[in-house]
Amino acid sequence: MPISQALILPGRSYRTGANELREVSAVEQDEVVYHSVFPGSAGLMVRTPEKRVALARFAAEAQVEVERPLHRPNGARA
Repeated sequence: MPISQALILPGRSYRTGANELREVSAVEQDEVVYHSVFPGSAGLMVRTPEKRVALARFAAEAQVEVERPLHRPNGARA
């Protein structure tokens, strides 16, 4: 089920129906700036270069918000 546009926020991660993990770095007007994140070698996570997409499209493709406990913006603790 798509996520409401109002719930797409910087510093949060979302998984798409195609199982892509997207990490939002900014929401600027009607655009979302994000990086795709996936497992790389030696257990490291790899981030793609910055991508921009319309907020409506991002929200339609996002299926669920994903909490990433080892990745918190600005080193914040839970």
